[in-house]
Amino acid sequence: MSSKFLIPFVALFLFSCKKHKDLYPDTVIGGHACAGLHISSSNYHDNSLEAYKYARSFDKVFMVEVDAQLSLDGTLWLFHDSELSIETNGTGFVSQREDAYLSGLKYNSLEKERLIRLSDLPADLKGIRLLIDLKESDGTETGMIDSTQLINVLKQAKEYFYNGDLGMVTNTRRFVSTIKGLGFRVYYNVLNANQFLSYSTTFLSDGAIFRNSDIEISDVNSVKSLGKEVIIYDVRSPNGIKSALEKVPNYLLTDDIKATLIEKYK
Repeated sequence: MSSKFLIPFVALFLFSCKKHKDLYPDTVIGGHACAGLHISSSNYHDNSLEAYKYARSFDKVFMVEVDAQLSLDGTLWLFHDSELSIETNGTGFVSQREDAYLSGLKYNSLEKERLIRLSDLPADLKGIRLLIDLKESDGTETGMIDSTQLINVLKQAKEYFYNGDLGMVTNTRRFVSTIKGLGFRVYYNVLNANQFLSYSTTFLSDGAIFRNSDIEISDVNSVKSLGKEVIIYDVRSPNGIKSALEKVPNYLLTDDIKATLIEKYK
């Protein structure tokens, strides 16, 4: 190889071997809805098996969040929206449909990924925390899902993910002590620190999860001062990623994993 071509080759090699500095060492990066929610440019549809595997392919991602809903048969299916027709070739609500029907549905996306059960994810969670955002209403706005079914499916999840670090996001704070007794970490979905602090069961939780646009660094600091963890989500743009990292949450659930890792490691 001539020296004319050797010099840029060596420069490229040295750059690729350069160790990048972690600018935000106190914040762990995770994938929101696996690898981004409702992102048209995303490689895969949110909450799909393909998106989950994509998120797991990054060695600096240590949390993956999924949205889960209970079917008529009492099975947890990964799906975010209220009605199936919004994102799939199906109709109705997850809670109104049997597993046989749901297993035949696909997303209206380029890759046509299929809907999956929570138990369709690989059972080995080594190296990450799986955060389950459980939709605790029945989807029809007529009431809450059955409490017995709720506890049973969480027991099954704990048994299935045999070496797993599991967390649950709750909007209702139902059965927190029972859920923690199963080995789950529990996070309250709240608007701000004041709402989190107002709950009588705050001491039972492991922390709070906030939408990035709803909070300031003072909210993060208030929650962390109690020894609780803070999770921030709904982070999409470069400015949003930077602003969320500067609030120093314990976990950042991003809708753009690559861009967030680039911002964190420079």
